Amino acid sequence: MAALARAHIVLLVMDVTETTAEDELFLEALAPQRDRTILVVNKVDTEKRDPDVWDFHRFGFSEVIAISAEHGRGIDELLAAVTARLDAIPRSPIDTGASSTDETSSDGPTGSAEGVPAPIDLGLIRISVLGQPNTGKSTLCNTLIGYDASIVSDLPGTTRDVVEERFSAGGYHIRILDTAGIRRKKRVTEDIEYYSVTRAIDTIDESDVVLLLVDADKGLSEQDKKIASLVVKAGKGIVLVLNKWDLLADTKNQFEAVRDRIHFLFPVLEFAPVVPVSALNRTGLDRLLRATTSVFRQLTTRVDTGPLNAALARWVTRTPPPLVNRHPLKLRYLTHVQVNPSVFVLFSNRSVGFPDAYLSYIKNQIRREFGLTDIPIRIEVRSAQKS
Repeated sequence: MAALARAHIVLLVMDVTETTAEDELFLEALAPQRDRTILVVNKVDTEKRDPDVWDFHRFGFSEVIAISAEHGRGIDELLAAVTARLDAIPRSPIDTGASSTDETSSDGPTGSAEGVPAPIDLGLIRISVLGQPNTGKSTLCNTLIGYDASIVSDLPGTTRDVVEERFSAGGYHIRILDTAGIRRKKRVTEDIEYYSVTRAIDTIDESDVVLLLVDADKGLSEQDKKIASLVVKAGKGIVLVLNKWDLLADTKNQFEAVRDRIHFLFPVLEFAPVVPVSALNRTGLDRLLRATTSVFRQLTTRVDTGPLNAALARWVTRTPPPLVNRHPLKLRYLTHVQVNPSVFVLFSNRSVGFPDAYLSYIKNQIRREFGLTDIPIRIEVRSAQKS
């Protein structure tokens, strides 16, 4: 019903062979929306069923189109009808089909973040919300977009499929994916949950930034670590969201202690921002959106080759590379070959056996000097002998 209220065009699909009680409910709900609705009569597989379609004109819709979704019959006519209606819809130059929820409250945003800079042609930020069941993923998504798109329940497994919504925040257009809770594999017993979890994991590749929701009281679990590893391996941005922060006792330096413990126990996420929020009470959401858009900016930042190699020369002078099998290690060239994910290529006199510690040193210097402090960085080492 929420989607219906925001839609430009509604396709009401009915079965040519029967009209059910559920159909009657939809017909009643759509009565005020007849001008935006196309009645699609499905399962008209052959010409023998064409006369049965006339009976559906009694429902009062201006367009009734017969199709067979299985066999493709009538699909071209349906597409033409949809296209004609789309062409008649006035649009602004930046229209994305998203609902604009740029209002802010005193406790946090409903689709906006004070202090988030307006982007310059950065396009859409794709966000997925991952985590274990009952961490508040659906509550967070509903709060950010400003309406209840996902069902919220204390029962685990309420969200089975990926729920996609869009909203605007601080000049950005954001697509957010609410996903099913991810449990340990041995605890997933139903086929439908297995596919829900698989689909949730697949959203990593469809995202720029992953919000990994963690129950603040329970802390980072082994399953959270596995999810985070998948995100880092894919080179996606990640923000650790400590939800239900309001349920913790208020003690001095508590957040710093929790954050430092997470980074200590899971150093692969040492770069990732950690943000405490209460999705239910709408606190911390401005900070969350600022962290998310900052990660996105870093993911889409390209470092020019000239300054990068000038910096490399300084790093090598300051901390010379170690010997490898008693032979000097020489770094020839460094270039930034890809953004989102951020990939650098380092040319050296040897690629096999390149010391991990020195590679980490180069990676950390890139982060500090070029402001890529909050994203995963991959450096590929390639062999290049000096001519």
